[in-house]
Amino acid sequence: MVKTERRFDYLKAGLALISGVKFMANIGFLNKADNGGYIGKIDTLAFSNTIGLRRFVSDNPKAPKFEVMALTAARTWIKIGAVFEQAIRSSGEVFYQGRIDDPSMSRPMDIALFGDDNGGFHIAWTRRRARQDMPAGQTELPPMGEGGDNEAAPQEGLGDSTAPDAPQSAKGKGAAGKGGETADKASA
Repeated sequence: MVKTERRFDYLKAGLALISGVKFMANIGFLNKADNGGYIGKIDTLAFSNTIGLRRFVSDNPKAPKFEVMALTAARTWIKIGAVFEQAIRSSGEVFYQGRIDDPSMSRPMDIALFGDDNGGFHIAWTRRRARQDMPAGQTELPPMGEGGDNEAAPQEGLGDSTAPDAPQSAKGKGAAGKGGETADKASA
């Protein structure tokens, strides 16, 4: 068991570097069922449910490989998400990544499934890294419309409208009459 957990942690660390995704905690498992599907459980503070994977049959190579199903209190299965097949570039090892969502959840949860030694999967919760707003070392945006290559940029607002019925000289300030009509439409 320790060997499987260690392998799982190494896979998460490698994928975080490759894909830009931060892998969080192991939140569940899936075991292979007698019918060829997978049955398991996800447990978090906000979501705790029995789940299953149902193979998704499609000729489209971009289609998900499995639908993620959840068992309701009425003992019926409902679709709550899907997972897509991915491969680790360095090793070629296959894993599955996708998203689950349900009205009872405050927001969708990104998940990844990693194979275990028993033919099942570990389920990891993932969180996408926030986009970097500024390039490293840059603290503010360059000015717009102040010389240099930005000479043609308008100095005030967004410039004149190119719409055929917009008044060009008034720059849109106070040109509309009652009911939102432009000056050209009001006089016609």
